[in-house]
Amino acid sequence: MKIFILQTQDQRTLNKELEWSSEADCNSVFHTPHRDIAINQLIELNAKDISLRASVVECEADSAGRPVLTIGQQASNTNDPNQSNAA
Repeated sequence: MKIFILQTQDQRTLNKELEWSSEADCNSVFHTPHRDIAINQLIELNAKDISLRASVVECEADSAGRPVLTIGQQASNTNDPNQSNAA
């Protein structure tokens, strides 16, 4: 199953408290199965911080529906030229 998270250029992820965190704790990472919800959240965050450089990243989910975050996957998803960003 594919899910979507928000990630900055310096690999920090958005947590459920809507704060950017460098810790990749899959229990606290904001995630959604719908890309449009992730894009809407990104737009709301950009409205509050116009200098924010973040993107929507597609990743796999584990059996509990939490994102599986790996360093290789993070690098390949953030550099994917076929994936558009709202920011």
